[in-house]
Amino acid sequence: MGRYVKRFGFPQAAATFSLVVGLISLTGLPLLATNKPFSVPDDIAVRIRLDDTLTSTDSQIGDPFSATVVDKGDYQNARVYGHVAQIDMSGKIKGHTSMMLRFDRLVMPDGRRAEIHAEIIELYHAPSGEKVDVEGAIESGGRGRKTIAHTAIGAGAGALLGGIFGGGKGAGIGSIIGGAGGLGTTAFHGRQKISLNSGQEMLIRITGG
Repeated sequence: MGRYVKRFGFPQAAATFSLVVGLISLTGLPLLATNKPFSVPDDIAVRIRLDDTLTSTDSQIGDPFSATVVDKGDYQNARVYGHVAQIDMSGKIKGHTSMMLRFDRLVMPDGRRAEIHAEIIELYHAPSGEKVDVEGAIESGGRGRKTIAHTAIGAGAGALLGGIFGGGKGAGIGSIIGGAGGLGTTAFHGRQKISLNSGQEMLIRITGG
């Protein structure tokens, strides 16, 4: 019996070892492929969906974010990674808040990655009316114009009331009262806010690697 083990044990062990090495080699091939760099052509436009929520009040410069490519095509389900590059808050009476996003890399589902630069072309169905300016920054909605209009209406109404109750002098007083009412509306609105919720979709264009 011992001679049987000695005679047939080693070949069986050798075969088993060869099988294990072969399996390791086969499973290692995809891992090697994931480390292979590739590049994304310029001027390619892809539609992405944010994985994170970004706001002008809670996000900080340098905060990372990620998004998923939702286009059906070569880059479907790839992940895009970037960071918040700039936030400029609006004034309380006029102006827009703006937020600049930088896109750093695109990672394919198989692990291949490419360094990218990209710009935002369009926001889809932004909840607060955010839009993209000519420089590719995200800009808050136009609530500032409504605020100024409210101030003007308040001043005009105050002047009318003052004129009715006190002549010319009363009109001046009424203007101050009406203006104060308008400014109260401005203070209530406060600064404009950008809010891009998780799930927000946008179209970006690759501008280089």
